[in-house]
Amino acid sequence: MSIEENKKLVRRYFEGAPYNPDDCDEIFAPTFQFHAIVHTGVTPQTVECTPESEKVFYEQHKSIWGGWHVKIEEMIAEGDRVMVRWSSRGTHLGESHGLPPTGKQVTNTGINIFRIEDGKIAEVWDIFDRLWLWQQLGVLPDIKEALAKAREAIL
Repeated sequence: MSIEENKKLVRRYFEGAPYNPDDCDEIFAPTFQFHAIVHTGVTPQTVECTPESEKVFYEQHKSIWGGWHVKIEEMIAEGDRVMVRWSSRGTHLGESHGLPPTGKQVTNTGINIFRIEDGKIAEVWDIFDRLWLWQQLGVLPDIKEALAKAREAIL
């Protein structure tokens, strides 16, 4: 596939599949790897996925993050790789990682890197600002607030 075709495929990952789950059958390899850094200082967690598991993920994600929308901010491609810098927004309406719904609107940013093989997404590396997300949900203090408290404790 050409670089432009690879970019078009990845654009469908963001703009098509979350809203039209049947797109998953066309854009993902029968099995693909999803790599995510889940905990700081730990190597990425790799999960074997299928188009069906991705459909389930999208449905769960939409139920947790009502009104979820992702915007592609920048896309760079070379060879079989496509990198996307994205932003997202949504409202926390469902339980996530043990946190009950807060009703808070959140925004987030991240970078995904895709490897394309035989016209399908074969690997995804997912990196996003989990700290900022947890701060917006009120789980963690704002960094300025935390630093101020740390300074007070030292002085």
